[in-house]
Amino acid sequence: MFHGFGKEVISFFLDLRFHNNKAFMDANRERYYRDVRAPFYAFIEAMAPVMQLIDPDMEVRPNKCLSRINRDIRFSRDKSPYRDHLWVSFRPSCAGKDGVPFFWFELRPENVTWGLGIWGENRDIMDAMRRKMAARPDDYLRILPILQERGFALSGREWKKMSPPEGLPEVLIPWYLKREIYAEKQGTSLLCIESPDLIDRISRDFQALEPLYQIFRGCVEEAMNHLDDQGGNV
Repeated sequence: MFHGFGKEVISFFLDLRFHNNKAFMDANRERYYRDVRAPFYAFIEAMAPVMQLIDPDMEVRPNKCLSRINRDIRFSRDKSPYRDHLWVSFRPSCAGKDGVPFFWFELRPENVTWGLGIWGENRDIMDAMRRKMAARPDDYLRILPILQERGFALSGREWKKMSPPEGLPEVLIPWYLKREIYAEKQGTSLLCIESPDLIDRISRDFQALEPLYQIFRGCVEEAMNHLDDQGGNV
């Protein structure tokens, strides 16, 4: 059962930040399994029923949802071998990381956040969102009060030279210009991770975001159909 994330999780992340090497990790691997991976796995298992209510195809196996502690340093200037933070991602089990909507929860020594977005920049999917937004702006306008009520803010880089269509409601223009898009929880105290009530809090947020998740999934499907008609791939 999930009982909250203990102070041991943050303590391990900080120790790893200042001793980011194989010798430290080898000496503290059992500590990592006990104090970090185990509560993350319990968190995923506690969230699984809610995630599968949102989407029966959601991947909820802990080893598939939790990020790896090892970093891929092959193409990075930062050669630190381990991450000093971890995240959980819930996405459809049939999909890879790119071009799919996903719910996430991320814990760092400095902060905790969670939300919903689409991994990376994907012009085809965002173009599909723009087409749907221009055709049915009310579908997006209905999402705005939900985001505001639950304390979420839209983030992601924007196109600098793109012009929105005439008549698009002003509040939707930031959406329309996005190169990538995330709805991210704002102003959450790190102290909330210590309580088992964290599951209820995130569950309510994720369920409130389900209409946006369905919009994102619809954009992915439309982008795939559009490219199939043109003989391409997302």
